[in-house]
Amino acid sequence: MSLRLRQPLLWAALVLVLDFFTKRLVLANIEALRAKVSVIGDLVRFIYVRNSGSAMGLFPVGRVVLVGVSLATTAVLVFLFLRTSAELVWRRTALALILGGALGNLIDRIFYDGMVVDFIDLGIGVHRFYTFNVADMGVTIGGVILFMCLLLDGRDSHE
Repeated sequence: MSLRLRQPLLWAALVLVLDFFTKRLVLANIEALRAKVSVIGDLVRFIYVRNSGSAMGLFPVGRVVLVGVSLATTAVLVFLFLRTSAELVWRRTALALILGGALGNLIDRIFYDGMVVDFIDLGIGVHRFYTFNVADMGVTIGGVILFMCLLLDGRDSHE
């Protein structure tokens, strides 16, 4: 496997490994995290949450459906990654980040009764963002990078 193929995949591996270990730390400290642990005042807190839905707890359709959708998504991401030119490093990196996050949450869905471990809580006072994890960060960051790649795609050729 060439370096150009492997390099973006290291991002997928990094997201997957960080997600796995942070979730295991959370699971090892469930009782402490039930009470919300402040990291940066009220802005960043750690709290133990089990998410039975998809993104942001939406669409709680059940384990089988979510695992199936996650498997299909993973297959599509691998297909797109392999079909994307090695010259498009940012696009491949974005796909790898999304893949790492998708695999991280898929592992949870398979082994934890269809639920995902979430623990990062951002907000001020009662105004909170949804609780998320490292896998969600990979999907979000990868999604933003992919959006920018697609938005900017071909701009040089039109000038």
